Amino acid sequence: MALQWFRVPKDIVFGEGSLSYLAELKGKRATLVTGGSSMHRFGFLDEARAHLNKAGLEVDIIDGVEPNPSIETVISGGKKLAAFAPDWIVAIGGGSALDA
Repeated sequence: MALQWFRVPKDIVFGEGSLSYLAELKGKRATLVTGGSSMHRFGFLDEARAHLNKAGLEVDIIDGVEPNPSIETVISGGKKLAAFAPDWIVAIGGGSALDA
């Protein structure tokens, strides 16, 4: 097989107040991807969803991404993304959410 390339546009926004940036996104749909329950427990998932709703985006959530995501987790998430067709994929939490 010949060498192939694809480019994935990405921005990493972090730091205090960074979730408010989500209210500036344009589009129709966004998927939030997160790992453990701490994003739920500390309210970050609800805050992220609120900012995306403020931007007028319909929000879907993929949560429970385990450390070092399995191929099954990635395939399951990919199917959910294909069905929802988000304009934005927003990963919050640790590196596992970004990996998935």
